[in-house]
Amino acid sequence: MATDWDNASGFVSLESLEQVEIQIVSWCNRECSFCPSGTFPTPKVRMSLETVDRIITELEKIGFSRTIGLHLMCEPLLHNKLPEIIRMFRSRLPRTFIRLESNGDPLNKMERLGHLFDCGLNEILINCYDSAEQWMIRSQKIAALRPDGGAIWFWNQCQRFPVTEKHEWRVVRLRAFYEGGFSLKNWAGLVPSASSDSLQFPLQLSCNRPGSRLHVNYRGEVLVCNMDWKFEVIAGDFHRMGIAELLNAPILRQYRTRLAVKDRDMPLCRACDSGAETGAQPGYPPVDRWVGIRARWLDWERSWMAQSIKKRLRGMMGHR
Repeated sequence: MATDWDNASGFVSLESLEQVEIQIVSWCNRECSFCPSGTFPTPKVRMSLETVDRIITELEKIGFSRTIGLHLMCEPLLHNKLPEIIRMFRSRLPRTFIRLESNGDPLNKMERLGHLFDCGLNEILINCYDSAEQWMIRSQKIAALRPDGGAIWFWNQCQRFPVTEKHEWRVVRLRAFYEGGFSLKNWAGLVPSASSDSLQFPLQLSCNRPGSRLHVNYRGEVLVCNMDWKFEVIAGDFHRMGIAELLNAPILRQYRTRLAVKDRDMPLCRACDSGAETGAQPGYPPVDRWVGIRARWLDWERSWMAQSIKKRLRGMMGHR
């Protein structure tokens, strides 16, 4: 695996930052066997808007325009001020790609999802853990949504990405997770994994996580990795440090230099199976057999060519 940092010093440039993952709440409403959530006591705390503001202020300094993930180690829909948080990021970092991953349980009223897109959300990945029936009901409700800001695009096995720029997307990924039998990672040894039984730890593999991402917990602290559910290796704190200092904190540089030579004999990495070969993964079935055709029509309607043709037609009609 290629690294994006200087192997000798562990130094990375500000331009190398691809993604900022943020734990906007400290807990999840589910306790799944393949996830560390619920395996140890966790206080139920929501990230404050002051901490959100501090993170955005630092990202503004470098003109950050890549990915913001508001789902680190949590169920983000449990934050009672999620629409406001999304609007804060959208208004102050307008070209960022804002996404969520969720179990979908808090979406009792599916119209809430449309509102989040209207606030500036670009993508949500919803895992359907319970049954095919749950997946079908959710897909029907989402397909029926008509939010004020425009149509919602379904990403699945029949269609992929819209043609518009990512900061303009309004994408739903509905993942079929209910069949079971998936081989998932062990979260740095916090949960058992079938694939881990045949592996010899620590693995001799590199890892790009400490180089291209920042992981921020609900307290505003930067973690070395998104596998660190217990906050065992903290690199710094947004309340006391600037973005440049955080991105090249000493502990992060140490992890990068050792990972560059495939040395995982460190806390977290020592028991982690991330990067190893995995088995079957959850799928993205189509909503229905016509979804691909409808999606391509929606994409056409939003394309520059369609807008140009419509403009010409309106001009012709106006001259009659």
